[in-house]
Amino acid sequence: MKLRSVVSALWLALLCPGTLAWGQWPRSEADGYRLSVASERDSVPYACGEEVRFVVTLSQDGAPVWEAEIEWRVTKDTWTPKKEGTLSLREGRALLAGGSIADPGFLQCAVRYTTPAGEAVEAMAGAAVDPERIEASMPEPKDFLAYWMREKKKQARIPLNVRVTPLDYPADTTVAVFDVQADCLPGAFSASYAYPKGAEKGSLPALVTLNGAGVKSSRTDWTVHWAHDGLCVLDFNVHGLPNNEPESYYRDLENGELHNYYLAGRDDRDAMFFHDMVMRLLRALDVITSMPQWDGRTLFVQGCSQGGAQAIMAGCLDSRVDLVCAEIPAMCDHTGMTVDRTSSWPHWVQCPDGEPDARQLEAARYYDVVNFARHVKAPTYVTVGMIDSVCPPTTVYSMYNRLPCEKHILRLSMGHIQSGEGEENSRRAMKAYLNRLREEE
Repeated sequence: MKLRSVVSALWLALLCPGTLAWGQWPRSEADGYRLSVASERDSVPYACGEEVRFVVTLSQDGAPVWEAEIEWRVTKDTWTPKKEGTLSLREGRALLAGGSIADPGFLQCAVRYTTPAGEAVEAMAGAAVDPERIEASMPEPKDFLAYWMREKKKQARIPLNVRVTPLDYPADTTVAVFDVQADCLPGAFSASYAYPKGAEKGSLPALVTLNGAGVKSSRTDWTVHWAHDGLCVLDFNVHGLPNNEPESYYRDLENGELHNYYLAGRDDRDAMFFHDMVMRLLRALDVITSMPQWDGRTLFVQGCSQGGAQAIMAGCLDSRVDLVCAEIPAMCDHTGMTVDRTSSWPHWVQCPDGEPDARQLEAARYYDVVNFARHVKAPTYVTVGMIDSVCPPTTVYSMYNRLPCEKHILRLSMGHIQSGEGEENSRRAMKAYLNRLREEE
């Protein structure tokens, strides 16, 4: 594919939710040119009906480009095309009127400039419009909690039967590392476990780290990374697969029997893949609290995307969870199309002839993080990507606004990317919680 075609494909991906590969982003610099766009009021939300404006800048080798033509498009929630056109920049800068929206949500502005050499640079920014007024698209099913309590009781009848195998981890001699197996309702359970060497029995706060989408091993390196914060850490495999196999093993599964696993059984709340994921999530909390290193009182959960969804689910379903850290959480507001709004990954509900599939719609509500959020009691820290088309910010806020607990949200000017800012937000939250505990002693 020629460069021009690649750029065109990325431009389309920028504006069409779900088509841009996770972690990939069109470039904002080429041939010495740098393009940027930002909401005129980056940190202060707009009100419904108020005009949203974006500041566009273009430079070459650090100096403003005197005159240039910029292509632009403004959408609501990276979903509904709203306005598009061209914009003339003067002295490297222009103010773009993005219009207004009558309902709470987010406007995203995408801009593109083609250099004299034919290279293209793109940039994107988001603006919040009354985000704390965003409602859930549907109510919680009447038997929502009863259903999950019933599933928990089924699993509680299965003994843990934890098996812990030490692993040789020469990359870091300060941390003890293990492979863990256990029994659970779906069958196999596997995880990586780590803690600082020499930790005394009953001395460490516990952290369960939660995986994003994909077919892979539990993250041994990730447990070691977080163990340096003085925690005992468990990272479990949502599929129950053996850990630390060759990459080809997981790739073959992802391309074969586990291809599009996240759509499996979406017509039936009991048969869909995520039922087994939730059961393994709850078993992970059982396993880590059975470890001798756990201090017996402090349990954190942290995850990004699919893992962020699991963090909220854990906070709802297990009262032992003390702190929830959910970075750009997926699986929020699956039923957005019922109010003419976008929904989040994995976009379960099909709409043949413009109407949502009734069975899929009903099943999705039992896995909608909006409904789990209503019952979280632990302090919860959330991050949201202002230009995220995979887990659009409106879907995240529809969940966040339902949280009845102490809560905090950090808006990030990024797409669907696991970021250092998100991780650091989680780390600060955990440290602050532990400091409060020490002050109370």
